This record gives sequence, C-alpha cells and structure tokens, in this order.
Amino acid sequence: MNEERKRILDMLENGTISAQEAVALLEALDKKPEEPKPKEKSFVDEFVSIFQDPDDQPKQKSTSSGSSNSKDKVVDFMNTALNKIKNFDFDFQLSQSVEVSHVFQQPEVSFDKIDIDVANGKVEIHPWSGAEVRVECDAKVYRTEDREEGLKQFHDTSSFSIEGDTLYFGTQSKWMKVNAKFYVPEHQYKKISVRLFNGGLNANDLEVEDLKAKAANGKIIVDGLRAKRANVETSNGAITLTRVSAEHVEAESINGKVLVEGDILHTDAQSLNGNIVCSLTGDKADTVHAKTVTGSVDFYVPENINISGEAKSNLGGFKMELEGIDVLEEKNEVVQKSIRFSRKTASPDKLHLFAETKTGSVLIKKYESKNVNSNKETN
Repeated sequence: MNEERKRILDMLENGTISAQEAVALLEALDKKPEEPKPKEKSFVDEFVSIFQDPDDQPKQKSTSSGSSNSKDKVVDFMNTALNKIKNFDFDFQLSQSVEVSHVFQQPEVSFDKIDIDVANGKVEIHPWSGAEVRVECDAKVYRTEDREEGLKQFHDTSSFSIEGDTLYFGTQSKWMKVNAKFYVPEHQYKKISVRLFNGGLNANDLEVEDLKAKAANGKIIVDGLRAKRANVETSNGAITLTRVSAEHVEAESINGKVLVEGDILHTDAQSLNGNIVCSLTGDKADTVHAKTVTGSVDFYVPENINISGEAKSNLGGFKMELEGIDVLEEKNEVVQKSIRFSRKTASPDKLHLFAETKTGSVLIKKYESKNVNSNKETN
C-alpha cells in the first residue's frame, strides 16, 4: 500500500475525514494524474506552506511526476492543516490573557484602496455616510495579564495608516486576537484586499472594482457587492456572497460550502469538501462553472432564459426541475455519469452551465428568493 493510501486511511481512522470523503480521495488517487492548473497549484502550495513549520517538513524525494507531489500536498493538507486550525483557538485558551480596546480614526480622508492583513481575528467592513475612517478594535492579548503590557503589545504589533490612495491596517502577532470593525466612507473603491489567517470576514454593501479576500481558517460573508471582479478564497470555512452584481466572481473553499447569489456575468465556484449553490437573479449571467469533490451542485436560474449545459458525477444523479429542459445526451455508467441539456425560450440571452461533482448530485431549478434564504440558513 502506497503512502498516499496510508495517510487517507489514517485520516479516516482519526476521524479527520468521513468514509465518503475517504472514498472520494481514494478514487482520485486511482485516476490518471493530471497536471494541475497554475491557479490550483498556487492555492494548494500557499495554504500548505502556511500551516507547515519549515523544521517539520521532511525532505521530498525526487519524482518524475509533478502531479504526485500535488496529491501528496492535498493529503498532507487535509491531515495536518485542518487539525491545526481546528485546535488553533483551543491552544490559546490555555494561556493567560488580557482584553484591551482601541479605536483608530482619521477625519476627512480620501483614498481609493483598502489593504487589510490580520493574523488572528475577525474583520467587519461597513460603509457609512460619514467622511471619516473609524476602526474599532477589541483585542485579546495572550501570555500576559497586565493591561498596560497588553496595550503596548497591541500598539507595537498593529499598524494603521493612510498613504497616498491606500488605507493600510495590519496585525501580525499570532499571540493576539484582534476583532476589527471598519467604518469607511461610502465610495466606489478601486481595490479592497483582505487577508486573514485565523478569522473570518463579514462585509456589506461594498462598491469596488476589484475585491480580493483570502482566509486560512474562517467564513467569508459579503451581503451586497457591486464589483467588476471578486476573488474569494478560504481553506476552512463557508463562503456566502449575496446580492452581488459583478462581471466575474471566483469563490473557492477547500473545506466549506460555497453560495453565490446575484446578477453575475461569469461565475467560477469550487469546493473540495462542500456543497455549491449558485443562484442567478438577472439576465446578465453568461457562464457558470461549479466543481466539488464530496458535495452537491445546485443551480437556481431565471425562469425565462436560454440554457446550454453539461453536468458530470461519479456517484450522484441529476435533477432537472425546470420546465422546457431538453436532454441532448445522457450517460449512466456505474462510476461515471454525465448529461448534456439545453432549453430554448423567447429570450435573447443564453446561459452556459457546467457542473462537476464526484459523490454528489446536480440540481437545476427556477430561481426564487426563498431558495437563497433556506440555503443561507444551512451555512
């Protein structure tokens, strides 16, 4: 038995993954290896490097196949990274700590970009009608019980500034948990970048050309977004993007559900271990790609729109609960099922749907607001 299979079985025995997830990973190992795309490489490489200590990494043996290294990293990530991030807060609870608060603010400012980098803690972003910037920080400083020392550590390891056209905020100490609420002027921003290690993002009513949000451990929730492009990634946590109007949205989670709802031209949603729900509310939508390993894929589409699509599943089925759907081709083999379908209406708009899942099912249904609300409640 090779090392990859041993690690998967160890993960199953330790309860890190379920039996269904173990089957999916074992099936993936049996398939012909494919060279991962550059984006997939960078996503796996980056988060594996976050959770692995350099001294703990064994020297890799040379191999003629780059794809085997990628599979090793995915298995190692599932085995080590998820265990670390699940126990991250528990480790801190064993340490002495002190709670401190501080407010950063600056009146009458003008900037077009926001750059936030928080090592440990949650971030909220709320546009408001005021002309000033206000950042309310509630911090828990570990390894000390002295409030003055805690405040000093907070100021020494935190930064807040407005330089040129950019607002910068960062906290870099892992021995300090900072929950920060940002109140920023209502404005059409050029770029908002949020990077989190242990903590989630909650934002509402953002207007920005380019949104980038990345978390290692935490949910990402954005309710109300007008953007040209949004790129949202988390390794452990759900992604919920609602009331979105955008040209291009990419949402990717390794361990968590992905929900995207709005009027979006191009949508790309992926999850290794989680369901994917794409709800399209307008006629702008042109293309939706949804891919998951252990979850299902649900499409909720406008009632009157032309559709051309394709879906694949190893173990699941297909539910076409939409009037006027024509099945062009269907294959129902034991371990590989696929279907090609279309729908013609009087609308000049056409939607292209592509879904792929290993163990889950694929659903296509008419969009209704109650569908989104029920899916949000299950996140």
